[in-house]
Amino acid sequence: MDIVINLLIAAHILAFVAGGSNSVVGPVIGARMAAATPDMRAGYFAVMETLSKVGRAAMVVLLVSGPAILWLKYGGLGGASIWFWIKMALVVVMFASIVVGGINVKKLQAGDVAAGKRADLAHRITGLAFLGVVISAVFAFN
Repeated sequence: MDIVINLLIAAHILAFVAGGSNSVVGPVIGARMAAATPDMRAGYFAVMETLSKVGRAAMVVLLVSGPAILWLKYGGLGGASIWFWIKMALVVVMFASIVVGGINVKKLQAGDVAAGKRADLAHRITGLAFLGVVISAVFAFN
């Protein structure tokens, strides 16, 4: 059983890194959008779409592996610390800001320049929440 749990933990960490890459790359791309030529924007949007697909797949892995790890390794939520609940609250913030950012990126693609600023803010919030999730996870599971 330890092998299964360790493989689930590895999958969870890899999915978190893959999904979290959007938190780093999103603001970098967003900062370049305003000055980008139409051809460059098309390239940036293509990169963002690929990252979005990776992020959605990573979210599925996280939503499956997280509860499985809790159940198999810890026996459920009975011993969850305050740090675990802080982590989960930050996951909700991340998820909400990812959704808001995605909606606004689509609006930006359609020509709504103000949506680009909202998407950039959403990406920044996601990045801060990502950092908080990492820190709170260290405290929750160490």
